[in-house]
Amino acid sequence: MFLKNQWYVAAWAHEIGRAPLGRRIAGEPIVFYRTEKGQPVAFEDRCPHRLAPLSLGTVIGDNLRCGYHGASYGPDGTCTHVPGNPPPKGARVRRYPLVEKWGWTWIWLGVPERSDEALLPDFHWQSEPGWAPVGGTLHFEAHYQLLIDNLLDLSHEAFLHANTIGNAAVADVPAQTTSEGNHVRVTRLMQDCAPPPLFVKARGFTSNIDRLQDLLFTPPCYITITVRATPAGTNDLSQALQWQVLNALTPETDTTTHYFWGLPRQFLIEDREMDAMLEAAITRTFIEDQAMLEAQQVVTQERSLDERSLLTLADAGPTRARGVIARLMREENAEVRQ
Repeated sequence: MFLKNQWYVAAWAHEIGRAPLGRRIAGEPIVFYRTEKGQPVAFEDRCPHRLAPLSLGTVIGDNLRCGYHGASYGPDGTCTHVPGNPPPKGARVRRYPLVEKWGWTWIWLGVPERSDEALLPDFHWQSEPGWAPVGGTLHFEAHYQLLIDNLLDLSHEAFLHANTIGNAAVADVPAQTTSEGNHVRVTRLMQDCAPPPLFVKARGFTSNIDRLQDLLFTPPCYITITVRATPAGTNDLSQALQWQVLNALTPETDTTTHYFWGLPRQFLIEDREMDAMLEAAITRTFIEDQAMLEAQQVVTQERSLDERSLLTLADAGPTRARGVIARLMREENAEVRQ
């Protein structure tokens, strides 16, 4: 159902603490906690005794104690204590590799030996000097690939987000779609177009702008959107609106998605009122997406997207990304069968 030999964003780093946190990631129930020294730990959220959720347990020292019959497990997953019994030899709970980077905690669900940090997508803007990040999390009642489709075809901004980031040029100007290996890039350059409302509010544009959207899909579920706008014909970066929209679309189940997003910007980086305004505006924009995609999810459970009779040039990006995911899934499944 989901690719497993991949990194998934599981949580913001600040979400994981001394109390167990239960969360389903790509169909798998996971429990997270931190040791006394702050090291994050991720286990399968099932006690090997009676399969009770360990997320209903308690962290004591560095160990997680099951809330049902009191069996305890150390950070490596080994059973360290069973009340009234010696710890059974070999008793353990599955432990998952974790990495904390750029404010997020990433989990590897596949073969642990293949969990190379170098395979993480590049979201360095979240912590790089000269950028001011805001971000958040939403929970969508929709399949994660619908969210990927939505972000790789931004022509919908002209209609769904007319009050924030949309303008007519996003629908009228064709995008260029290219592929390289497992990556899909969609680029749209809109010259001498009207600035959308949020751009005016954030940067005070009083005339037309030149606007760039450069989208990069990285499997299994990441899309980075480079956004730049300058007064038309000037390329004046001192007046530019520049930000990155970082999207981590972590599947929860085959009908639900954890949507982690970040928006680091490269202007007015000390302005905390700007932080609050942008966080509220982008959240409102994504909630507009949420309403549409959750309605689309209901329809696609009754009728496949393959039955569509209308395709547009803007469908190239979503179609190629789906093809990458399908190919990687076939390759991973073939490895499992060997």
